Formats: sequence, C-alpha cells, structure tokens
Amino acid sequence: MKRRDFAIGLGAGGLAALAAGARAGRAEAGPLSMVAPPPTMGWIAGQPRGDIGVAERAWAFAQSPASTLGRSDALLIAQDGRLVFERYGPEHGPEVRHISWSMAKSVTHALTGIAVNEGQVDIDAPLKTVAHPDPKLSLRALLTLTDGLDWDEGSYKPTDSDAARMLYGPGRLDGAAYTAARAQAHPPGTRWNYSTGAFQLAAAELQARLFPTLTAPHARRAAMAGWIRSRLFDPLGMTSALAEFDAAGTFAGGSLVYATARDFARFGEFYRQDGVWAGRRMLPEGWVTFARTPTVEKVYGAGFWLEASAGHAPPSLMGGHGPLDAFSCQGHNGQIVLIVPSKKLVLTRLALMPDDDAAWVRLGRWLTPIVNAFPDG
Repeated sequence: MKRRDFAIGLGAGGLAALAAGARAGRAEAGPLSMVAPPPTMGWIAGQPRGDIGVAERAWAFAQSPASTLGRSDALLIAQDGRLVFERYGPEHGPEVRHISWSMAKSVTHALTGIAVNEGQVDIDAPLKTVAHPDPKLSLRALLTLTDGLDWDEGSYKPTDSDAARMLYGPGRLDGAAYTAARAQAHPPGTRWNYSTGAFQLAAAELQARLFPTLTAPHARRAAMAGWIRSRLFDPLGMTSALAEFDAAGTFAGGSLVYATARDFARFGEFYRQDGVWAGRRMLPEGWVTFARTPTVEKVYGAGFWLEASAGHAPPSLMGGHGPLDAFSCQGHNGQIVLIVPSKKLVLTRLALMPDDDAAWVRLGRWLTPIVNAFPDG
C-alpha cells in the first residue's frame, strides 16, 4: 500500500517531535526496529543488555508490605524481541488473563489501521454512526480524542462519570449509541478530551464499515469477534486474547480486552516492529507514527500515551525523566504496555492500584529507573 502521512493535520510540532534527535543522552525519537524475529510461536528467552538488577529490586519492592503501588500482578520486559524478565504476583502467571481496561483503546487503533491497510476504511470520512452534521467528526477525531463531543469522563463513580454511565448505567446496552447522542460541544480537532465513549463509538464505526448489512446483535458480535481474531490476535499469536462486546453486539473498544501478560507484550512488540509481523505488513506505513504524534495535547497521540519533557502539565508517565520516544498503552488501575524504540524495549505491567493522579505519579517513578537501566540501541 502506498505510504500515507496519517499525522497530517494533527497540530504543529507533531512530526518535528518525532524527528528530533538525542538530548542529554536520551533519544527523543527513536526509529522503530525490526531486528529480532517476532515471538510468533512463543517468547524466546534472551540475555538482557543492561542492569536487570534494577528490575529485580523494583519487583521485590512492589511485592513488599512497603509498596505504595497497589497490587502488582505481572511485570514482563522484552528486549530485542526476546523476553529478558518475567515475574508474577500471587494468583497470577503466564496463563492468567488480565483485564486491559483502557489499553483496549490501543487495540482499537490497531484494528482501525488493519482495516485501512486492507482498503476498507477512510479515517477522514464522516461517521456513519452519528447524526451530527459536522463532517469533520471522523474516525481520526475519535482516535485522537479530539471529537469535541460533550463528554465528562470524571471518575469511575456513576454519579459523575460518563464512562461509568456508559459501561454500567443507562448506556450499558448500547455504548456507541449513548456516546453518539452527545451534543457537539466543540468543533472536531480543536480540543482534546479523554473519552472512553469516543473509542466505543470508533469500534461501532469500524463495525459499520466492515459489516454494513448486519444489524442483529448476535450477528454483529460474531462477525466482529471473528474478524478481530483473524486479523490481529491469531497473526500475532495472542491465543489468550478475548474482546468483550456490549448487548448491541459492539466491541467495547475503549475498555474491555482480556489477555495474558505475554500476549499484551506481543501487542507492544507489534507496535515496536512498526506494524510488521513475521515479515508481513499489517498496519499501513505511517500508522504507528500516527499513534506517536501529538495532537492538541502533547501527551497523547492516537490511541497511545506519549512522553513529554519535565514540567509539562499534565505530566507524562515518566515525567520527562525517561526516554522521550517512549509511547504506551495505559489502562485503569495501572495497566501499562510501554514501548521504547530507542532501547528496543517493551515493558508490560499489570496490576490493581488506585487510579488517582498521585498513584500514577508513583507508578511512573517506579518504572523510570527500570527503563533507564537498559541502554539505547
């Protein structure tokens, strides 16, 4: 497929940030790497380059009574496409599925990219699944969280969170319809606002493009579940992965994928490999760059969180103290798949921690020295 610059129109400085060089010994933007073979049939153990003792000590702290990180269920580190560190907490292990929460947004980004690569979707076309007249309300706007719909994620308390109301309250039977009914508060592409509903709507839009004649919930669910497995999970060897659906038969693309830590790590490796797996390009050229390019919010691209310099508000995961080319899937309660191209590194952490800002700051401070213990290249 001809290369497309999916990052066009995403705001000044986006591509320039990705093209920046090294500063203070840390790469601001590293090239995506395809050096090692992907773990098609299973992760291969490798010898780490760097001080693995930092990860050992961090994991020991996370499992100790002194930990302020909540419950740490898994920590995996892959370097050069090989597994160099793997630890699990009580009642967890290589075969135990874990909930993704909002890491599912990154999966929805991948699924959309696959459909684009197959010529089935144009992310700049007006949405089919809403009645809003603004033609700029597109998959691009949803994936970058610049849709402008009236949405208040708030917290997970049903009294003040549209996300909770969509998942567990009046929107639980049809999350996309609940989101699509929101007023257009701002022109698409002008403001960033975190929204689980945007990705639920993106998943519904993707399904509408792929299966336009299907309306019955069971048929929609079966068709989309089969497509997700055949196009993403099976090719990557994510044999444990399950995508959840609502009662309308729509993939809950903002919050609900279940997989083992090893399979979440596979997904991260897929993005480190620029959407190429076992020699086959599954995502269009430029699609991972799209994920890594800031929009109107420097710490978010499209379906992925980005790193920003120290002092940026809101702070990025590592607060400017880690590699600035890192980007990550992040989910409620401390779920992380962190991709660091400059270090050829993928770090996966699964957990149950408080979800307030202070907890995420603590998590970032815990992760940063682990990542910095691995050299570039």
